Amino acid sequence: MRGRVRRRAKPIRRKPLPDVALLIDWENVYYTLRQHTTGPLPSTLSILQAILQKAAEFGPVRVKLAIFGQEVATQDETLLMALEFTGMEPIAVAQRMSGRLLKGRSDAVLITRALKLLYKERQDIDYWFIVSGDRDLNALCKAIKDEDKHVYLIAGDKSLANELRDSPYLRDDVFLLEDLIPQARWTRAALRADDTQVDKPQPTAELARRTPQRRGRLPARVRTEPHVPAVVPTASPESDKEQRRLAVLLLDQLVALHARAMARGDFVTSVVPLSQKEASSVLEQRIDAGIEQRTVVAKLEGRARAKAKQMLAPNMSSPLVAETIFHLVRVLRRIDTVTSKDTRRIPAVEAVLDPLSRADQPGGLARGRSQRRLLLETLFNIAEERGAIQTEQVEREGRQITMCWLAEGHPLVVYARQPAASIVHLFNFVASTRAKGERIDWVNQALFAELLSRVEGDALESTMRRAVERGVMRPEEHGKKAGFVIDQAHEEVRTVLGEFDRLNGEVRPTVAALPATMPAALPAGEAPALPSPTAASAVGVSSDPATAVPRKRTRRGRRGGRGRRGGAQGPKKAATGEAAD
Repeated sequence: MRGRVRRRAKPIRRKPLPDVALLIDWENVYYTLRQHTTGPLPSTLSILQAILQKAAEFGPVRVKLAIFGQEVATQDETLLMALEFTGMEPIAVAQRMSGRLLKGRSDAVLITRALKLLYKERQDIDYWFIVSGDRDLNALCKAIKDEDKHVYLIAGDKSLANELRDSPYLRDDVFLLEDLIPQARWTRAALRADDTQVDKPQPTAELARRTPQRRGRLPARVRTEPHVPAVVPTASPESDKEQRRLAVLLLDQLVALHARAMARGDFVTSVVPLSQKEASSVLEQRIDAGIEQRTVVAKLEGRARAKAKQMLAPNMSSPLVAETIFHLVRVLRRIDTVTSKDTRRIPAVEAVLDPLSRADQPGGLARGRSQRRLLLETLFNIAEERGAIQTEQVEREGRQITMCWLAEGHPLVVYARQPAASIVHLFNFVASTRAKGERIDWVNQALFAELLSRVEGDALESTMRRAVERGVMRPEEHGKKAGFVIDQAHEEVRTVLGEFDRLNGEVRPTVAALPATMPAALPAGEAPALPSPTAASAVGVSSDPATAVPRKRTRRGRRGGRGRRGGAQGPKKAATGEAAD
């Protein structure tokens, strides 16, 4: 035993694991989760860790890239922190060019970076994980496979293109986000309106969860969670962006109908088609959130108790609604002021968004120039979606520029062209920023120049002077500061702030008796002020035949009779004389 020599064991030679590259199109992942899940989303860190863990099963991940758009980064505040924690290189992509939102730029950046790694920087990488399901990646997958590399895709089941799903020669395998992130509440039975899987046969209902049935009873219905179609906003119902969109939708419908309030059921069906029940449920959630946050006023009239009978109207006293509609009016009036007969189309960024974002506001929810710029871009896009703003892309000096103009006759355009719209909403916005106990009906004169000079242009002074002449506001000093006080009972103020039934389809012309001194001429595109009921009635019942305004000639009915159509407003002699003509 002592003479036995111990031999050294041969070392176990293990084959080294191949290097792995992980490229994530985070915009694709983010919107897939938003559109095909319900309830709260998992944290961004947990999602990235699940994807990274799957890639690490094939070898050490040497390259970790995450491409995302700036719009997504603003909606997900924890994204940059999660990328730093997981060691991924963040690549931010500008999604806006000349004020217009561009889609698909993340795919182009991902393809460019992948080809650079494949042919130049990391030719030794054998395994490639691409987290996206867009059909734009077909050429990239084919190029990687042509180099005898392995390609694996990670995508959602409903966002994976048919070409990538049905073509094994383009990839080695596909891993679904539904399997990697099971804690998310996925809606597998739903499809997006623009999904590439629309033409594929749907899975049978046997995949749904079955419930035990008893003999002699009807089969129980399986309740499926509603999904969010691509045409419906996917942000949380409580977010400021969704509540601003809801306020603009309500304003558009009420101005078009000339009504102070609108039934909830009629509003939902007018915005969302009856065929899209999931989208209706999403809009209902936003309405409930608006009622809870007091951005929407909901009242039941009479004995009605049904939820669909609630009369909805935007709460103009809400800080969010006041700020939203004020800046929406600024955007529309700015376009109306700059455009003329010679210049019918103007650049959206250089002529509208940039000048308006430079103005400092006293308070509000959008603090800072960057937040105000984002708010103006959001309202511009909402107005474009509603059809109030028309846009087109033109090429100048090698770059694309978005040109914009107003759609004539649109309810939002008609509303913004009210003579006192900008002034009334300035008072309303400033009042919403005042603390409790402060005077809410007085505005410093300096704010008119700061917030409305870029909106009204050279016509600001004449606009303010005419508002004083019509009684909309009156000058009043507060301490040693010059300012103005608004008359809340004035008809123009009440019309702009919610009594839309006073509108007559377009802006009513002024029919009151003209003063001895004629006011300054209205600027181009601005309509005359609305008449007060007292002034209109005074014209109709003037006792002096010489100064009375002649009544419009109307034809009698078939049965004849004086005053059957048009009414006998003037003296009897005047009516008889008209009939004799």
